[in-house]
Amino acid sequence: MTTTLCGAYVRPDRIAVLDAMDEWAGARHAVHVVFVPWDPDGLDHVFDQLLPEVWNAGRVPLLTWEPYTPTPDSTPPDIAARIAEGAYDDYLDAWAERLRGWLAGPDGALGTADDRRCFLRPGHEMNGDWYPWAPAGGNTTPEEYVAMWRRVHDRMDDLPAERLQWVWCVNHVDVGSHTAEACYPGDEFVDWVGLDGFNWGTSQEWSGWASPAAVFDEMLDRLDALAAKPVCVPEVASSSVTAAGHDPSRKAAWIRDAFDYLDDRVALRCWFNEDKETDWAAFDGARGTESPDGAVPHWRYAAYRDATTDIENRAVADETAFVGDAAFRGE
Repeated sequence: MTTTLCGAYVRPDRIAVLDAMDEWAGARHAVHVVFVPWDPDGLDHVFDQLLPEVWNAGRVPLLTWEPYTPTPDSTPPDIAARIAEGAYDDYLDAWAERLRGWLAGPDGALGTADDRRCFLRPGHEMNGDWYPWAPAGGNTTPEEYVAMWRRVHDRMDDLPAERLQWVWCVNHVDVGSHTAEACYPGDEFVDWVGLDGFNWGTSQEWSGWASPAAVFDEMLDRLDALAAKPVCVPEVASSSVTAAGHDPSRKAAWIRDAFDYLDDRVALRCWFNEDKETDWAAFDGARGTESPDGAVPHWRYAAYRDATTDIENRAVADETAFVGDAAFRGE
């Protein structure tokens, strides 16, 4: 049986929170989701600080590589077309060289015992309308998005799949006139297919409470039909906001239901553990079903701990297998 890998998004400057979350849950988060823009001046930060911190904490980074150059305001609306045409090849080559060196580990040689691993998620949620690399969000087409992905992949296609896994990740619903399927680069350019999905509750004017099945069913079925690839959910979370106000107990029930649902269908799922648009966090957020105390000075949801421990208990006894070769490839 495939063991579901557990991961989380926590801001890199709060990595101590993820360590505390592991200790509280009694189980390892094997994957740490991080976000970086396309910034030529940021290579040292990514490869000398960010990725080493994640790896040295005992986790595999899931690097969400956002084609902001380097900020949303400075990114041209036709960024996907420009990348596809080669305008950023120098940056891609420099980035690939740094990634190659990081994956090789301290001895600088790939294929040895100190090699590292990374999931790479470029240009995510391209079937929405909030990113400039998305056809509905910028001045681009699905064909140009596909060409962008393939060009990026081709600049580093010598990196072994045992060390680098490519994650093509959509939003759980199409927003705009372009489907997720229209932006699929092809099986030879993708290792994992993924989707991000949230229960916004009534935290937004446009949102309502949605069960895990309502959030994920349709797109999971579409991904299964699109490609015979392992499936992941790099971002999942729930608000606690209901029509009657905040209801942590209802969010706790959603967490239990979501993990039961996802762990039957995906090989990797990562909780979005930062309060951002609403109270997404399951640990160290604005509220929970357990309040801060002398033992654990954080708000937390016991349902999250219980579900994560269940996954750990279903893994084999050797802890390294939880992030081992087969799990890394989604097998």
